[in-house]
Amino acid sequence: MLWSTDNDHRTEGRWRQMKRHKMVNLCPTSFEIASQLPNFSKWVRSKLIELDERNTFKVEYHMWCPDHPAYVRKSEVVPRFGVHCTTCNLQMEGKWVQA
Repeated sequence: MLWSTDNDHRTEGRWRQMKRHKMVNLCPTSFEIASQLPNFSKWVRSKLIELDERNTFKVEYHMWCPDHPAYVRKSEVVPRFGVHCTTCNLQMEGKWVQA
């Protein structure tokens, strides 16, 4: 569904006007993938916003070792398992920061 709903206004925040239609052609494989997404239109909008150079709210997950704070690892997602320092093998701490 490409028309906005009240719920879209609350969850996305960026959309204050009526949304516009844009036709997308999918191959059979991409159609199957899109069919499994609960809200394909919302997913497409979020991916396009990520590509937007004007998007100033980009975040990364930074992890650091408590004993070696200069050693920082960056990720686009929170790691599923504990990340350990390659020097001392302590579990690293982390938080979301603006990129």
